[in-house]
Amino acid sequence: MNGSVPGTLYLTTSYLCFKSADRHTALFILPLYAVSRVERVSSRTFQFCLSIKTWHKMTMTIQFIGLRHANEHFCDLLKKGLQDNLSNMKILKPFLSGCWSEHLLAPKIDEPPGGMGDKFGYPGDVKKLKDRSKMRLWKEYLTENGRNLTLVRFPTFSKLVRVGLPNKLRGEIWELTSGAMLSRWAHPNEYRDLQENNAGKSTLSMEEIEKDLNRSLPEYPGYQEDHGIGALRRVLTAYSWKDPELGYCQAMNIVVAALLIYTSEEQSFWLLHTLCSEMLPGYYSTTMYGTLLDQSVFESLCERTMPVLWSHFQKSDLQLSLVSLPWFLSLYINSMPLVLAFRVLDCFFLEGPRVLFQVGLAILRINGEELLDVTDDGSFIECLKRYFLTLDDSAHPNSENPKARAVTKFQELMVVAFKEFAQVTHETVITERRKHKEKTLNSIESFAKRTQIRSLSHTGKLSSDDISILYDRFHDAIYKQRVGFGGLSDTRMDQQAFKSFMAGIADWAKEPDAQSEFMDRLLRRWDADFRGSLSLQNVVRGVAELKTDESALLEHIAYFFELFDDDADGKLHRDDVLKLTEALLWIARRETDDLYLSSISSFIKTCFTFAEDDAASTEDVPLVDLPTEKPVAAIQDHASMFVTLPTFRMVVLADPLLEAFFTHRFVRSIQITPAASTNHVPKGIRGMLDAVVSDGTKLASEIRKRMEDYEDQHTSQGAKVEKEDEGPDAHDRELLQNDLL
Repeated sequence: MNGSVPGTLYLTTSYLCFKSADRHTALFILPLYAVSRVERVSSRTFQFCLSIKTWHKMTMTIQFIGLRHANEHFCDLLKKGLQDNLSNMKILKPFLSGCWSEHLLAPKIDEPPGGMGDKFGYPGDVKKLKDRSKMRLWKEYLTENGRNLTLVRFPTFSKLVRVGLPNKLRGEIWELTSGAMLSRWAHPNEYRDLQENNAGKSTLSMEEIEKDLNRSLPEYPGYQEDHGIGALRRVLTAYSWKDPELGYCQAMNIVVAALLIYTSEEQSFWLLHTLCSEMLPGYYSTTMYGTLLDQSVFESLCERTMPVLWSHFQKSDLQLSLVSLPWFLSLYINSMPLVLAFRVLDCFFLEGPRVLFQVGLAILRINGEELLDVTDDGSFIECLKRYFLTLDDSAHPNSENPKARAVTKFQELMVVAFKEFAQVTHETVITERRKHKEKTLNSIESFAKRTQIRSLSHTGKLSSDDISILYDRFHDAIYKQRVGFGGLSDTRMDQQAFKSFMAGIADWAKEPDAQSEFMDRLLRRWDADFRGSLSLQNVVRGVAELKTDESALLEHIAYFFELFDDDADGKLHRDDVLKLTEALLWIARRETDDLYLSSISSFIKTCFTFAEDDAASTEDVPLVDLPTEKPVAAIQDHASMFVTLPTFRMVVLADPLLEAFFTHRFVRSIQITPAASTNHVPKGIRGMLDAVVSDGTKLASEIRKRMEDYEDQHTSQGAKVEKEDEGPDAHDRELLQNDLL
């Protein structure tokens, strides 16, 4: 592009970036290691100018407007950045050898390995898709404006993407526009290392992946053979190792299966990473909060742009999310014919998530009249299924104008999406997400809470309110992030969190950092799974054991006895008795009088008075009146002595204060009250999750079902490879002018 473009230049430690003032005319993100030469040039206007030559021998002149000392400082920083990135230039050539654009502009360079389309064919008719004409236009653009890492985006770039990418170049442009190419550069060999370092390992995610492998685009020939299934397995498994907290979620298999047709395994891996972490955060989490949040946004946009249709949905109790959720989750791959879904992906990777909303709104707008006659969910789904199956048909079959008859329903859809819903911008989506975020998270958390509470057992005499409070306090104690964000499906409470939890329900545990063996023993007692940490079930069962009726005095005494009977032989030896005594003193440390201290002192003496020797009989000792004065040997002399449960029970019952402690004082010290900081979810919310699933079912199961329903609507998209006649340049230009835009 000739001429000057005003804008802003940005410099980081690794990149030189430019964005035009109008945000559309020009854009580039140039790695400093892809700059081969920088020199200051003289200007007739005496402006401060730099000439930058890229790796691909394209020269750009940058003219600075500002104070000279600021310009000089910028140049100093640029010089330092270039020096720091010199070492990266050595690996630039082998990295770029994997880009198909290098082969396109320099045929002597070996053609890089691509996706499965190279072996099994690409979806659609090559001639009908005008693939050869598109490639000529791209070759011309890349020759003039750089390629891959050095490419400058002008308005023509966006037009070329919107009319559909050529098969061979599609994977590279996806990588470039999404930013995944830069992630792959920054982490060389990570994909390979993940596989090598985790070879032979087995995880729950891998089991879930295996279940879905044969359900991933089964109509594509590559996934009817081990070659395609193996590649899909490796990418999904590697990502589950990269992000073990997320692991694997529904619809990942569909998306990756589509990516692998046009990209290598490593490229697909980094595209998936970019999708999950940057472009669509939360879409593929355990709760899929990102998808559900965008359903709220989509419904809000539908209400704003099509109020009549939205009013009909409300009056007829039609759940828009039933049809739109699979669109967003599978990026339309599982809804449209495959060859057309890739056109949506082209625009999505270029322009971001707003494309998903624009296309969805356009679908509703085009089918609006027919949808106004729909009164139930089944008819709603069927209406849109029929539309998707006819996307390749003429939008105006009865028109006398041949050009109008040539316009397909898909072309009409894209025109409506980008023209009639151009007001749906990136800023619009961000604003709406902020508006609906809290409500969506509350809905997810409410659903998760109900689901977990229903699955609990051994709740004793705890009320439903008690269990609800314990759930809230449990998650407050282990807080890493909100439950609604996902990634906490196997959350467990460690020792520190346990102390914090107990401090919230018991006065004697108010100092969570205090070292107490009693707290450690309590945690081990509740840890029924022997994992060193506690699940919600463990905690609820543990609290239920403590919060029994005050009439269960003997059970309370036995509980403490078992707590200190380490070897479970029914005996408390000298050290066990001393540790139990220390625990009683620790629990009663906040008492203001000395009565407990006196009682516990007497308790020790009495225990060893009636203690038995290892060689002696272990028959139960009958309850008798204890003498007030009886000489006993020093505690140190009782190393071989032990106390049985009946003896321990007798000693406790002989002291009114200890009896009161085990009867009601300890039980009453456990107070299950709401935490002041707990965010309570309103009970009346019928949130997003309730619109998608009913109580008693798992979200993932429902999503899987919806995805399966949509899979049945498609016909196989076989790949046909036909030669396309060479057309004149004028034909190539007409492609840009007439197709879509």
